[in-house]
Amino acid sequence: MSRFTIAPYGVDTAKNPYPPNPTQRKTLDWVDRVRANPDAKKIPVLYIQGGVGSGKSRALLAPVQEMLLEIPLLRVLWGRQDFKDIKLSIMDKFFETFPSELIVNKSEQYHWYDVKTEGIGSKPSRIYFNGLKDLSGFGSQEFGVIVITEAHETTEHAYRTLKRRCRQENAPNMILLEGEPPNEGHWLSRLTDPNSDDFDSDIEKWEISTYENWDNLPQAYRGSLEGMPESWKRKYLYGKTGFIPAGRPFYEGFSESIHTGDFEFISSKPLILGWDFGYHHPAVNFSQFGDNGTWYILRELMGTEITIDQYCDRVTEFINTNFPNAKTISYGDPACMQKNDKSERTSWDVCRSRGFHVKIKASTYRLRKELIEGKLLKMIRGRPTLMVDHSCKTIIDGFLGGYHYPEIRPGQAVGANYETPFHDDFYSHLMNSVEYVAINSFRPIEISHDTRRTRLYRSRLETPQNAGFGF
Repeated sequence: MSRFTIAPYGVDTAKNPYPPNPTQRKTLDWVDRVRANPDAKKIPVLYIQGGVGSGKSRALLAPVQEMLLEIPLLRVLWGRQDFKDIKLSIMDKFFETFPSELIVNKSEQYHWYDVKTEGIGSKPSRIYFNGLKDLSGFGSQEFGVIVITEAHETTEHAYRTLKRRCRQENAPNMILLEGEPPNEGHWLSRLTDPNSDDFDSDIEKWEISTYENWDNLPQAYRGSLEGMPESWKRKYLYGKTGFIPAGRPFYEGFSESIHTGDFEFISSKPLILGWDFGYHHPAVNFSQFGDNGTWYILRELMGTEITIDQYCDRVTEFINTNFPNAKTISYGDPACMQKNDKSERTSWDVCRSRGFHVKIKASTYRLRKELIEGKLLKMIRGRPTLMVDHSCKTIIDGFLGGYHYPEIRPGQAVGANYETPFHDDFYSHLMNSVEYVAINSFRPIEISHDTRRTRLYRSRLETPQNAGFGF
């Protein structure tokens, strides 16, 4: 076989391959041990849980590429919950670091690629890239190696189903998982907790910090990570399971197991954008309303140290990628109408010039709390009328307590300031963007009963004029 340069850990400015960091080196050793000592009684599972930018994806990339080159007829499945996400992440990394000359056959329709293996006359190995929302297409296929990127996004059912498919004969059998830390109660948390009834002893779990890969990250990116709240840093910088709020959640009634899921964009319905402005962390959430009035928060996008002009460009690009040809309706912070000493143009003016006509409405936190908690608590056909996509990790953590009341210290007087949420310059931006959607789209309704002692409140979808919702 001709000599090629394969750089799974990336290259420096001189195109020299980076060496593995400690966990990446440790991963290569783990895979070598499994290959050398197969265990017929179990399927070895390695789960790398780490902070953002910790190098966990590339830690799996290197041994997978190595096995594809060395093991004829090996079948590898690399999956992520949403195929669109895997196409924009690990597939790009795979082909960026792997010589195209070693791909001897492929099907771009079914997303499999045959890799030339060592030895004259050796039959090629094959890697499949697949979304994990629907596993029915796998049929009775068997794989030697199964890899799951962002394992926290997928379901326990998908994990257990794939584990039964990891049984290719005459090939090493193993499962490699990587992802960001989940919250307590998540299936990954339960399966990796020795004290849990659901503990899976096949899984070997490693927790790694972003600091392990610190020198390979841009300076500005490192600064933004270290500037996050402690609760966020615990998960996404230090790689620790669980979310620890700094105070009592402002919104009550949110449960991650009940109020989250995977939701698809419906092209026939408008896309609702909630805007919160500012230079440090501007934020937009992307929502839709279902036929029964259920509110689905599909995605979130938060900027860091960015002007409104640049942020509008990023929002446009995000929409074109994730919601092509969407008809949009925008709601936002009334403060967007104010001018500042740096520009004569308001944020509202800039958004309008980019095609976003932001509608505004004044409100109180008391009204916001009533509207949103009403949607959280109201059920239709056994499901809440406010649901958040799993991908919206900051909004989810915001509901769990990242967006919270100010902490009251012993001996401290409680005043009016303790009736409104604490603005931490992080969670508050996306949560405010959610509130702007609520106050423009819903209204509280008081229901009168014969008995005056009882008052019930509920939220009803208020269809904006000319919005074209068609409900």
